[in-house]
Amino acid sequence: MIASRLLVQVSSLNDLLACDKAVPSEPISWEVPEELADLYSIYLNSDPAPENLSRLQYLLGINDSTAAALSQMGDRLLNSNAEEENFVF
Repeated sequence: MIASRLLVQVSSLNDLLACDKAVPSEPISWEVPEELADLYSIYLNSDPAPENLSRLQYLLGINDSTAAALSQMGDRLLNSNAEEENFVF
């Protein structure tokens, strides 16, 4: 189930990049920057083309040092998110 959610998110980010290619955009403003970092991490782990990853980094407003840190974290971030989703109240 988590894998299908990740695929949907990657597909949505690809749609965002396609729209940006047709009509270039400015970076997205978002109330919770950590959510944008999560999206970037998900896309990063989908093995994207470097130019798409670079453009997404720009659109999400992720600076180079944050992008490098997220890249080093790799799958660890995704695994911790999966554990959080399995927690039942």
